[in-house]
Amino acid sequence: MLTRLRPSPALIVASLALAVAISGTAYAAVTINGSSIADHTIAGRKLVNDTLTGTQVRESGLGIVPKAANASTVGGITVRKIFYAPAAASPTSVKILGLGGLTLTASCNGGTVSIIVTSSVNNTHLSSQMWNSAGGGGPDGLHHTDFDSTSLDDLTDQNDWGETSFTYVRPDHTTVSGELSFESSNVIGGNIFNHAAACLVTGFAMSTTSS
Repeated sequence: MLTRLRPSPALIVASLALAVAISGTAYAAVTINGSSIADHTIAGRKLVNDTLTGTQVRESGLGIVPKAANASTVGGITVRKIFYAPAAASPTSVKILGLGGLTLTASCNGGTVSIIVTSSVNNTHLSSQMWNSAGGGGPDGLHHTDFDSTSLDDLTDQNDWGETSFTYVRPDHTTVSGELSFESSNVIGGNIFNHAAACLVTGFAMSTTSS
């Protein structure tokens, strides 16, 4: 007659303890670090939201957001960079700003810079304050109380070089304002801005609208 032996409770407990200990030791021996993870194998969805900070991000390695090099919005104000520096003189007009109904086009005819301002909206207000080459350097400006879609003017006021602050206001109170420096290459004893371009227009514009 065969007798079936039953394991004692103590033996069962000891066996379970041994199994847990062995499995626990094996689990603890597995280490995951950067060298054990293949490049580009972890998706962003595996990360906990709102946990990365500037400490983990190398800011110098970040690319430029599309169009951020020329425009950004801060507190509801849109800011645009303005830059025109052709290597050779040309009478061809180039659009350098289109914002809030205001358009600026620049040309460099024979090395003389012009900045033509127009409006797509009627009954706007346009003014500028300048310091320019007239009389060897002096204050000047433009003022239009009813600047329409058929109106145009030159923000250089036919001066060889200068700086201008301009403001454009539509009837709905949309506002565009900015600062510009400009210079022609044919200035006698010129190149006061120390540039190599045929003409130069540089500055920025701000607006209460994004387009």
